[in-house]
Amino acid sequence: MREILSIEIKDEAQVGAARRAVHEYAARLGFTEKELAEIDIVVQELGTNAATYATENSWLHYTTTIGRGAGLELFYWDAGPGIYNIDRAVRDGVSTSGSLGTGLGAIRRLMDQFDLYSTVRTTSKLSMAALRRTSHGTAVLARKWKAGVRPDSLEISRVGVWSRPHPGEQTNGDAYLIKTHGARTLFAVVDGLGHGRGAKQAADTAIDSLNDWTGETLDEVFTAAHGALRATRGAVMGAAVIDSAREEIHYAGVGNVSVRIFNTPERVTPIPSNGTLGTRMGRVRVWTQKWAEKSILILASDGLSETWDIKSYPNLLDRNPQILAGILMRDYSRTSDDATVLVAK
Repeated sequence: MREILSIEIKDEAQVGAARRAVHEYAARLGFTEKELAEIDIVVQELGTNAATYATENSWLHYTTTIGRGAGLELFYWDAGPGIYNIDRAVRDGVSTSGSLGTGLGAIRRLMDQFDLYSTVRTTSKLSMAALRRTSHGTAVLARKWKAGVRPDSLEISRVGVWSRPHPGEQTNGDAYLIKTHGARTLFAVVDGLGHGRGAKQAADTAIDSLNDWTGETLDEVFTAAHGALRATRGAVMGAAVIDSAREEIHYAGVGNVSVRIFNTPERVTPIPSNGTLGTRMGRVRVWTQKWAEKSILILASDGLSETWDIKSYPNLLDRNPQILAGILMRDYSRTSDDATVLVAK
């Protein structure tokens, strides 16, 4: 499971710190001097725009890419006023900050993958729910792979995932797994009870059990995980298998890992079973429904509030799944727990 590192950016001094941190991180991944210089430009542009325009919650996150971890992923978000003219903002040669004179178009040109999503702050009357949560701001995804690396479609456009520990802690009691066997892919989110080392031990034990998956049914998957977790404090889990050959999705859950499925031919709302893996597990129901080309699965631990409404984010389901995962984490993660959200298309 990849670790996501984060730097808050409020002023120019933090822009320099972010540039140096990402440079050192990318150097350890094996990028060339030319590639590192390009990454420096990208971080400088993102940071300068953040220091100039973002009014609150402006963070730059960096990590390895999903899958083989052969590249660098940058993810920027803020809760600022948003970008009114996105087409102009990403046009190469247009500066949004007055700094480099190249604007967001340089990021798109210098990185191998680029996506931007922005919603503007409305001046209309807001509901109490809207006042408690922010749905405006900008998110930028930029990925760069090392020379000669050709990522598969899973890394590029099919999966987005975000997991972070309880704020102020280093140990993450949440975990996730993505594993493909033939035409079927298993997606799972695990939440060890509580947080800290005991929660991480439980989550890691569940992931070790899931790693043995070679196509077994979800009933068998949960039974095996339940047995493996008996020596731990226990965990809750949501898991799905997408079968691309049969165009089906199978889902099962135990405990409060939430699941939402969009754009399927038939609308079904899966309900997790009560219980805790490792201590008490009743009958696990497996939900099966048709899976189509534009269908989307979202799994999240209870560190992400369930109050989000996709209607607050026009066309977000059409974007890269990592953009979707990041925005949900930005706007709806709780400060009292570990948090994980996984998006699969």
